[in-house]
Amino acid sequence: MPLILSITHYSCMILAIAEPKLAVIVPLALISLTIFVAIPVAASRGKLHLAGYIGIALAAFAAAMVFGKLSGVHRVNGTLVGLSLAFLFFCAISTALGSLVALLFYHAPQDPAD
Repeated sequence: MPLILSITHYSCMILAIAEPKLAVIVPLALISLTIFVAIPVAASRGKLHLAGYIGIALAAFAAAMVFGKLSGVHRVNGTLVGLSLAFLFFCAISTALGSLVALLFYHAPQDPAD
């Protein structure tokens, strides 16, 4: 195994096992919360139609399931790629949940002729 690959592999494993609290969890929570809030805010302004939010929710959920499955594969688990896939999983889940909440806050855009 090349030295660079082993260093990134083990440093990421140490990060994931020893100290995941501040280095991974806090940025992940902030980005997920931002995504979760931004989508309903856009829906309240009528930026997209209802079918668009449903499509985003379905596509994000499907992508999250793929990312989650790939991040748990034996050779990927604990590496930088696995951590990145887990990060994408949580972002996709927050997108899917934000799109579902957006359906509650959706307002149809005003017609400019009115």
